[in-house]
Amino acid sequence: MVAAMGARLLLATLASLLTSCAWFRPDPPEYEPLTRASGLVLQDLVVPDEGLEVVEGDAVALQYELWLADRTQLETSRQTGHPLRFVVGDGSVPAGVEQGVLGMRLFGRRRLSVPSALGFGSAGRPPRIPPDTDLLFEIELIEHAPREPAQGRPPATERTATDQPSAR
Repeated sequence: MVAAMGARLLLATLASLLTSCAWFRPDPPEYEPLTRASGLVLQDLVVPDEGLEVVEGDAVALQYELWLADRTQLETSRQTGHPLRFVVGDGSVPAGVEQGVLGMRLFGRRRLSVPSALGFGSAGRPPRIPPDTDLLFEIELIEHAPREPAQGRPPATERTATDQPSAR
């Protein structure tokens, strides 16, 4: 009897935890694509309910998949085992990826349609990415280290969604 009650309690707790996670909701929300003034199109796939949003200066790590516009897959960090790590705003990744990660929360997933000008531009990245090519990324934020607070800016633990416009 006690074992059965314990098992029911465990199952109820597990069900509660799984349904609170965006990945396990029975009917997860579908988010409309958003087009930024720069031409970047982003669509949230998973949006965690809580957590700090990425702002410029934060260090992040992304799992990603990269395709040409015709859906030819070029690379994926899951195959290589090397996530993409960078500081948002340092210019080490295409501008479309930097803009696309802004506003995300840890474990969020997003699809990005990156115009050539925000990708690799007229130079491309031969031989796999021709010049002037639009790209598609699917990204998942797997690490997020907020920057140290600047003078007059609240510490990371006190940041709110009003500190940086949300990408949603």
